[in-house]
Formats: sequence, C-alpha cells, structure tokens
Amino acid sequence: MREQPVGFLDSGLGGLSVVKEVRKLLPRENIEYFADNLRQPYGEKNQSELISYTLQIIRFLLKKRIKICVIACNTATAASLKKARVHFSIPIIGVIQPAVQDAIKKTKNKRIGVIATEFTTKNQAYLKEIKRIAPEIKVFSNFCPEFVSIVEAGKFTAPETYEVAREYLKPLREAQIDTLILGCTHYSFLKKVISDIMSPGVILIDPAVSTSLTLKEVLIQKGILKEESKGEENYYTTGSPKKVGKTAKIILNNDFFQIKKVRLCD
Repeated sequence: MREQPVGFLDSGLGGLSVVKEVRKLLPRENIEYFADNLRQPYGEKNQSELISYTLQIIRFLLKKRIKICVIACNTATAASLKKARVHFSIPIIGVIQPAVQDAIKKTKNKRIGVIATEFTTKNQAYLKEIKRIAPEIKVFSNFCPEFVSIVEAGKFTAPETYEVAREYLKPLREAQIDTLILGCTHYSFLKKVISDIMSPGVILIDPAVSTSLTLKEVLIQKGILKEESKGEENYYTTGSPKKVGKTAKIILNNDFFQIKKVRLCD
C-alpha cells in the first residue's frame, strides 16, 4: 500500500495549495488530483449535490488505487466528510479540523475570523468545530463569493482583487480578530492580498499547511508512508484542460504540466 497514491479532490484548482504543501513535506508520495471545474463553484450548491459529487469523485480516484483521500475543499469537507467516511473504507481527511486546531493554538485574544464560501459559512462548519473544542472563543465569519473565480483566473494580486478583498475583509478588521482562517483552499493563493489588507499582527491560518501535516501523521500511523523514490503525479479535470492547465502551470510552477479531461458517469 505504501506505493499507492494519495488522492485529492476539489471543485477546481484551490486544492493545489494542499498539493504544493504535500509535495514539500512528502515528496516521495504519488499523487492523483481531481478538479471538478465543470461543476464549480461548489459554494453555491446544496448539500445533497455536494455529497453526490464527492462520492462520485472518490469512486473515480479509487479506480486509480489511492490509499487515502484528501477532500482538499472546505465546502466539500463541510458537506460530505462524514458521509464519505461511512461510505468508503480508506482513510479520508478533510481540511476543516486541521485548520481549526491550528487557529485555536495561535489565537491570543480568543477572537477568530473565518472567510469561506457561502455554503461553508451558512453551514457553520468552522463555528461548530471551534465551539466544540473551545467554546469561549468568539468567531466572526464572512463569505467571499468572488475569490474562487479570481483564483481560477490567476488574478492573485491584481488591483481588482485588492478592491474585492477590502470589501470582504472590512467586517473582520472591525471585529479586531487576531487570527484568520482561510476557509477555502482557493484563498491560500490570495495570502499576500489578505495579509496586506488585514491589521498588522493578524495570523493567517492556511488549511493547506495544517492538512499536509495531518496527512503525514495519518500515513505514519497507518504504516503507509512512502519512503523510497520520487513521487509521480496525475491531474484530472471535468473542465477544459487548456484553460485549467494555464492557471495550474502558474500555481505549480511547472511548464510541463498536463491535465487530463475526464467525464464522470452518473
């Protein structure tokens, strides 16, 4: 099982933020990454749709013989993690719990902010998890619907990105938080913009970093950590490989990047 790949799924390219961290931390692991670009944005879907999409993609990845799956999408984690763990026998990791544990450790004034998609915000996934562990902490949330499309277009530091971000982050600045969870893996690519706008000293919690560390822990615990030879990577999309590949090349800093077009069967 050690030689079998790690599977990743996301609505698009946000999950590549997790892949980048995993490549640094676990360079020997084989990777199978699935981007469901055709059906994004996930943040506007309902829970039954999201569960259906997640289970469908995991079934596809299981055909690639994955040994563990990372739901590298906050929205899909909020909607589908529990269901997926019941449905499949392989270990499945989400991105919410690792980020929450990191944020709780780092906040000093017990005021944590969360920016996420509409579904994740309304689902209160982060609020519930934070309150479960540390009920005394105050949580302030806002959803940022345009951030996903901005990242997919590769506009990481464009002037219009700063303009949109200022509007989304204004209530969180006013709440005087000292820790901000980037509650969507797409937002990891906007860290410079978010950091520039937030008050000095606000700690940004990137779920990509937290999740990669959790993945390593689980692989070690299960005795399935790959320790020999450099890992291989395969990427798939339900969208346009040319369009998706253009941004993915920038994200992964890889001019030889290739992504395969797939069509999922119902």
